[in-house]
Amino acid sequence: MIGDGAPWIWNIADEQFYGATQIVDLFHAREHYWNVAKACFGQNKDKLYQWTEERRKELDDGRPEEVIDAIKCCSSLPGYDKEICEREIGYFEKNKGRMRSADFRKRGLFEGSGAFKAGYRTVVGQRLKQSGMHWTVRGANSIIALRCSIMSNRWEDFWEHRAVAA
Repeated sequence: MIGDGAPWIWNIADEQFYGATQIVDLFHAREHYWNVAKACFGQNKDKLYQWTEERRKELDDGRPEEVIDAIKCCSSLPGYDKEICEREIGYFEKNKGRMRSADFRKRGLFEGSGAFKAGYRTVVGQRLKQSGMHWTVRGANSIIALRCSIMSNRWEDFWEHRAVAA
């Protein structure tokens, strides 16, 4: 289960997909250390890019604790923004178990939501958003279920499930 780190997403994951591996989308995690960099380094582009590149490597290696330590070190900087740093430390602390990139890569798991969003555009968007189409929520949900079944080669499974439900 990939999410942006919002607690409500993990609550749904725990409820609906118990035991699923939870992963923070790398793009969203990077936004959080960039918030710190912009707040602490402002217009000093060299320092900003050097600091964020170090955080990128740490995050890509699955070492969120080092990102947290680096943010904590920013408290000694002139122009330090305590509110932003504390908020982002909290984000990384709450989600560090979901930021084990090296482990996820070894297991062949996705770490970004881009592939899912592209899949949505292909599977759902192309079917529902054709010229002149208008859908009720119920009709759209039915077409989406059928389309996903076809695209995932699970057509027979879909109909078996429907027969049991009836």
